[in-house]
Amino acid sequence: MYDLAVIGAGWAGFNAALRARELNKQVCLIEKNQLGGVCLNSGCIPTKVLLQQIKSLKDSSKFNPQLFQETKNSIIKRLKDGMASLLKSSGVDFIVGTAKITSNNSLIIKETNQQIQARFILIAVGSEAKDLDFLRFDHQRIISSDDILRLDNYPKRLLIVGGGIISCELASALSNLGVRITIVEILDRLLSNFDSDISNKIEQIFKKKSIIVKTNYDVRNENLAEYDLILHCVGRIFNPENISDSTVEIKLNQNGFIRVDDFLRTSCLNIYAAGDCIGGYQLAHVARFEAIKAVDNMFLLPEKINYSAIPMTVFTEPEVAEVGLNEKNARSQAIEIKVIKKPFSSIGMAHILNQADGYLKLIISDKNKQILGASVIGPLANELINTLALVVAYKLKTNDLKNLVFAHPSISEIFTEALH
Repeated sequence: MYDLAVIGAGWAGFNAALRARELNKQVCLIEKNQLGGVCLNSGCIPTKVLLQQIKSLKDSSKFNPQLFQETKNSIIKRLKDGMASLLKSSGVDFIVGTAKITSNNSLIIKETNQQIQARFILIAVGSEAKDLDFLRFDHQRIISSDDILRLDNYPKRLLIVGGGIISCELASALSNLGVRITIVEILDRLLSNFDSDISNKIEQIFKKKSIIVKTNYDVRNENLAEYDLILHCVGRIFNPENISDSTVEIKLNQNGFIRVDDFLRTSCLNIYAAGDCIGGYQLAHVARFEAIKAVDNMFLLPEKINYSAIPMTVFTEPEVAEVGLNEKNARSQAIEIKVIKKPFSSIGMAHILNQADGYLKLIISDKNKQILGASVIGPLANELINTLALVVAYKLKTNDLKNLVFAHPSISEIFTEALH
C-alpha cells in the first residue's frame, strides 16, 4: 500500500509527490496526459515564451512563428525531462493512465485495470478552458488560449472574449505584431480582481496600443463576422468526469469545483484536493502551495491554509502585479488606511530602461502602520511583487523597514522611496 496516491502530474501533483518523498512516504503519481500539466505544456511557460520573443523584437514584422514553436517545444522538453529525472531520483512511482477513485483508500487505472491502494489520495487534475453555451469552441475559428499557442500565423483581426489575465497578456503581445484586437468583457473593467487604478491604467495603455476595449458588454452584441478568430478567455472549469465511481461522492461547490475545507480535505475521508480543480486563484504557484500544504496536513500537524499574501502577476507591457489587500478590499472591510502611490518616473533605473510609465501603490493600516498590500504596474513588477509578498506575509510595519537600503540604481528602489 502507498502512503499517498496523487492524481495529476501538473505543478500541484508534481510538487505534492516530491514533498511526500521528503517525508519518506511511499508515493505514486498518476497522469493520463502529459507530465507538467497545463502550466508547462499549454499555459504559463509557452505563453511567456511567446511574450518574451515578441518583446525582444526590434522589428515586429520579423517575428517567426516557426522559431517560436521550436523554442517553445525545446524549453518544454528541457523542463519536462528535468521533472521526470527528479521524480525518478526521488523514488516516486510514475504511472501513465487514467485514475478512477473506487473508495477512500483505493483507485483503479482505467487502461490497465491496475488496482492501487493508498492511505491518502490527492486530486490534482487541474482545469480546462471554459467556453460559452452560445459560442462553443470549434478549435478552428473559435479557439482557446491553448489553441492560439499552436498557430503558424496570426489573424489580422482578433476578438478576445473576457478581460482577465490571459486575455490581457495575449492582447498586449499580439498587438505588437500588428494584430487588430478587440476585448469584450461583461464586467465593468479589465482585470477585475485587481485594484481599480490598475484596471484604469491598463485600459489607457491598451488604448494607446489601438486595442479596443468594451466593458459592461455582452459578446452577443458583437458582429462576429468582422473577425478572423475569436479567442475565448472566460475562465476555466473542473471536469469531474471519471474522477470517481458512484460509490465515492466527492462533493462540488456552487461553482462546480471540488469542495474542500480549510485544510484542503474533500467531503471524503482521506481524500484531499489542490490546484485548479478546487477553484480559487487558479495560479501555478498557488497550486504548488496548496499541494505541499495538503501533504503536510496529511502527515504532519494539520494547519489551515492562509491565502493572505498570494502574489498575482500579469505579463503585459508594462507588467502588472498585486499582493495582499488592494484599496477596494481594505475599504470594504472598513479598515482605515493610508494610500501611498509612487510613480516610476521618480526612479532612475526606470528611465534607463525607458520604462518610466506606471507606479507602486501601497496600502497601509492607519492604526498600526502595517503594510496590508501593494499593487504595481511598471517595469519588473512581477519580480518586485515577491519582495512585497514577504512584507505582507510577515505583517511588517513601516517602522520595521525605515532602515532598509536597496541598491542604486535599481527598480526595487521604488519601495524604499515610497516609504520615505
